[in-house]
Amino acid sequence: MTMDDDLISLLYIHDGQNPKILSEFSKKAGYSLIECLNPAKAGSIVVSQPPDLIVLDAAGLSNDSIIQIIAEFKSLDLPFRPAVFVGFSPAQDSLSARQILRNGADRILTAPVNESVIREEYRVFGRVRELELKLEARERKLKKSLSYLDQFKKELKTVKTTLFEERETLNHALSQINQMTTERRRVKKENTELVRRLAENIDGFAGILANLIETRVETNRGHGERVAHIANYIAKQFKVGEKKLEDLRKAAMLHEVGLLLVPGAVLAKPRNQLTGYEKDQIRQYPLRGADFFLGCSEFDGCAEIIRNMHENSDGTGRPNGLKRRYIPLLSRILAGADVFDTLKDDGSVTSLETLMERLASYAGTRLDPVIVAWLEKYAVLHTGSDAFKVKGVGIH
Repeated sequence: MTMDDDLISLLYIHDGQNPKILSEFSKKAGYSLIECLNPAKAGSIVVSQPPDLIVLDAAGLSNDSIIQIIAEFKSLDLPFRPAVFVGFSPAQDSLSARQILRNGADRILTAPVNESVIREEYRVFGRVRELELKLEARERKLKKSLSYLDQFKKELKTVKTTLFEERETLNHALSQINQMTTERRRVKKENTELVRRLAENIDGFAGILANLIETRVETNRGHGERVAHIANYIAKQFKVGEKKLEDLRKAAMLHEVGLLLVPGAVLAKPRNQLTGYEKDQIRQYPLRGADFFLGCSEFDGCAEIIRNMHENSDGTGRPNGLKRRYIPLLSRILAGADVFDTLKDDGSVTSLETLMERLASYAGTRLDPVIVAWLEKYAVLHTGSDAFKVKGVGIH
């Protein structure tokens, strides 16, 4: 333990009656001083700022109080136990000092203590502590070595008889491990093949549904593919992950699956001839389409996107009347892509300018204005025309 190279971290506990003495414990003198005027708070200071040395001014404290304070210091769980010096005035009896030493104090100093006395006592304490620790470590090491030696002698007597049994057991275990490894490889290979086939079957099932929708429901061939392309473009602007992009692609291709559950006669009717019940059947197709995928966990994300695609930005949509940001992002994107492709095929939309006007009319009501802004940018980028300007809708 060296005290000359580093500052001595000193916790000085006193009643504030002799402040002049603290000036001796400066950094120049080699101390890092922590002052404490309340002994009751000394324990928390020791835990938060563990010192090298604690000096307790005994003035005004009873023997029992001093012993209790020292006992608290000794009970703390610290990586390094600080030295505890107690400053006694000459008037205090030596019997009390001896009692405090027996109860854990490392040194008793005659008050008022000064910097040079504390430094010298701490140097001596450090050397004694170092020797004690070395001696204690050597005794522990010796005791441990003797214990190991005795144990080794006992074990050596039985090792010859158990070695052969352990070798046989080990050979048997290695044989089992080899068999288990071979079996594990076989099972892993089968699982990989099952996962591949399952993925193929799911893709095939989705493809069958998409073809069925295109054949029986879509009024415009390729609507699902175009919606998927538009939705993919917008989703990438929001840094959507690959798994969610795949869910969005499936949802775009299959978003009209609920219409397969609507009677063909209803779908064939002109809109102005539909009854209220028949109109409600058609309006409910996203919800019915989402329910169609219940029980197939691979389509959970896709179903959730479809379920909310007819929620409106102003809260007037179905099925829950969600508003703005409370509508899932992917559902807002799918709704925008579906509206965009439907408008493009509307006979009344004959130019990019007309398309922009129609899109703008949906912003804030049917569609999220941010999604509309990206749809306008998509329209300009994919029409190849520079003759029209995008309306000023902020993109955030």
